[in-house]
Amino acid sequence: MSSLDDNRTEAIRIITDDSRRIEFEAVDIVVNGGPDTGLQGSYSLPVIRIGTALDNDIVLTDRAVSRHHAEIHVTKQGLLIRDLGSTNGTFVGQLRVTEAYLTPDTSCTIGYSQLSIQLRTEEHHFRIPKENHLGELVGASEPMRELFGYLRAVADTPTTVLINGESGCGKELVARTLHELSGRPGALVVFDASVTDHEMVRNDLFGHVKGAFTGAAGSREGAFRRAHEGTLFIDEIGELPLDLQPRLLRALENREVTPIGSDQSVRVDVRVVAATHRDLAMMVQEGSFRADLYYRLSVLTLRVPPLRDISQDIPLLVKSFIQRLGLNCQIMPDAMEALKRYHWPGNVRELRNVLERAAVLCKNGQVGVADLMLPGSAASAMPIPQNTAYKSPPPSPAGQALPGAVPAGTSSAASASRSDLKELERQMIIEALARNGNNKTATARELDIPLSTLKRRLKDYQIE
Repeated sequence: MSSLDDNRTEAIRIITDDSRRIEFEAVDIVVNGGPDTGLQGSYSLPVIRIGTALDNDIVLTDRAVSRHHAEIHVTKQGLLIRDLGSTNGTFVGQLRVTEAYLTPDTSCTIGYSQLSIQLRTEEHHFRIPKENHLGELVGASEPMRELFGYLRAVADTPTTVLINGESGCGKELVARTLHELSGRPGALVVFDASVTDHEMVRNDLFGHVKGAFTGAAGSREGAFRRAHEGTLFIDEIGELPLDLQPRLLRALENREVTPIGSDQSVRVDVRVVAATHRDLAMMVQEGSFRADLYYRLSVLTLRVPPLRDISQDIPLLVKSFIQRLGLNCQIMPDAMEALKRYHWPGNVRELRNVLERAAVLCKNGQVGVADLMLPGSAASAMPIPQNTAYKSPPPSPAGQALPGAVPAGTSSAASASRSDLKELERQMIIEALARNGNNKTATARELDIPLSTLKRRLKDYQIE
């Protein structure tokens, strides 16, 4: 069986060793007759709306044209024009149509206006930059510098972007960098699709109006409306419930949302960036993810490399974390080599946790191999004292320990008392909460633990 990607046109192509090309489909529209003759534009949008209302993509002054007259869809089969129930109709050639596919030499007429509509491929060329950072992203390896180049090339386009990468590799930071480069005046809004409560997901995405349900004392804007003129980052898109996926697809295609309890749609100007650690193409094959939503999201797919594949970037990352977190420590050469050899299943997030812990436990501000307490090292293989707060054999009432934060009886930690270790974990949680604005879901994601585990820790440590 062939994969879905076998039938798709690849958007990113390698030209030379240091040059790349990104291809986008663009729609060129020219008004050849009527009051707006000469009006033209190029659009890299999945759906282009035409009418006299100001919220259309193409705004005409033709009085025979309805407020929302027609829309053009970019599909795998070509350009599709669809009439939106207009008063005077949409014509392809001499034939009035409800919807029809357009051929390159066919003109359309709406009202007194004649339109020429052409689909073309738009190319963006760029060279892999030499810089070892882009915003807060850090890396001198070719995969990272290539990623920097892609981000710069697509930043000012409205193209939907799918970011793929393992947990902890920095997908949200990539989305944040893309938003900062875009120059869009609106905010970056982060939405976590892995929230288990179905109604909460729908409410958080689309919002609700007053009285929509019991307890809805007022209206609430969803993530789409809060991200108007900005960027909506949908994290863990692969976890979105299957029955909510059509709603998301409609919002992406129509650029409008309908709050819960309302029958009125609201137009939004949002650039959507989604991220996942899952294989969405495989999920489509299995029936757990919609193919049409997958195609809409994956117009451009960026892959963030796992840390083990860019180990040469670890010294740069370590330096960056020490500076950004204000850690008062120095990584000794043997410790740096150990960091470069480790396989990092938790990726950059785990590296950060390891450094924060080592900075607290090391002596005289010098971090050695033993202070790192990397799983699988000689130090981490030492027996854990039975009375340690971090022992978590299954089943454990305390739940699982924080990844990369489990002392393992090293010489540095051996003298630490049980209360010292508990206080260390408590402080790590408090700092993570502060970094994430007290958002428990985001904090659990940063610490790489289930939300239920974090909630137990908050209760155990009496953290409000």
